[in-house]
Amino acid sequence: MKKLLLLLLLLTVMPLAQSYAQFDKFSFQITAGIAEPMGDLKGNTPFMYNQKWTGYWLNYNTNPPVVDSTQLYNILMTDSNFIKDNYGAKTGFSFSGSAKINFDKFNTFRGVATLSVASFNTFESDKSGNTPLLLYNQGYTYQPVNYSYTFTAVGLGLGLEIAPTAFTNVFTPYFGGSFNFNFLSAELTRSYGRDSSKASFGGEFRLGVSLYGGLEVKVSKGIDIVAGAKYDFANLLLKTTRSSISDAIEYGKTNLSLNDGEGFYYANLSDPIAGSSGYKTYNTKSKAINYMTFFIGVNIYPGMMKGF
Repeated sequence: MKKLLLLLLLLTVMPLAQSYAQFDKFSFQITAGIAEPMGDLKGNTPFMYNQKWTGYWLNYNTNPPVVDSTQLYNILMTDSNFIKDNYGAKTGFSFSGSAKINFDKFNTFRGVATLSVASFNTFESDKSGNTPLLLYNQGYTYQPVNYSYTFTAVGLGLGLEIAPTAFTNVFTPYFGGSFNFNFLSAELTRSYGRDSSKASFGGEFRLGVSLYGGLEVKVSKGIDIVAGAKYDFANLLLKTTRSSISDAIEYGKTNLSLNDGEGFYYANLSDPIAGSSGYKTYNTKSKAINYMTFFIGVNIYPGMMKGF
């Protein structure tokens, strides 16, 4: 991966050294598309379904209630593998805006600055079921529970783009790469009755790269239609896992760590509501937060829009 970073750096710097550079084809690109999680970003949503739970339950069908040893199915709880093994992301939407400037008179080499947003689990509905509820250490009952989950990646990229047949002013394939400054966040919400609590993983800063390619088709002097695909390696550098007890992952906390570096951490997300089992220790691997985007959009050349 270090070789890939070096290659992208060379591709970015070399066109700047060309003596015939002229910066007269400034353009904007706006795209929207489908974002598909890859690597350790993808996985089952962070919930366990249809788990058999055996314990002592308060039977409210009797008067007064009595403790009854039973088995309950259709339990919905937070999966203990969430964060430890993957981030449970599903398909979502992406949006991006880019500013481009040509490095040569044919608009073959371009410098690009991009702001992009990818939000996952867009098409996933909230999950509902039952969850155990411990009452004053006397026993368990259960009650309805609802979960929702989102994962978001915001990136600022700086890179180079090559369009080998741009001089035709008809259509051209293009491809490129960029260094990205990424901010990764996630939010897991558990609601029961009128109460709800969140586990918020906020604003984790990571360095990464993206590679992309597509096709531009000119529809007027100042507008192109574009379509393509992009692959993001969102957390190549600065991975970390917080191992102190003060950074334990639980509902009701904000600015939690995504724990994408190899190590161990404490958590009790998978405990029943009002559980009393304390924190558990989890060993986690180094995880790759990658995703692929399929997009369509437009290029707009402000300097060529006169008379359009």
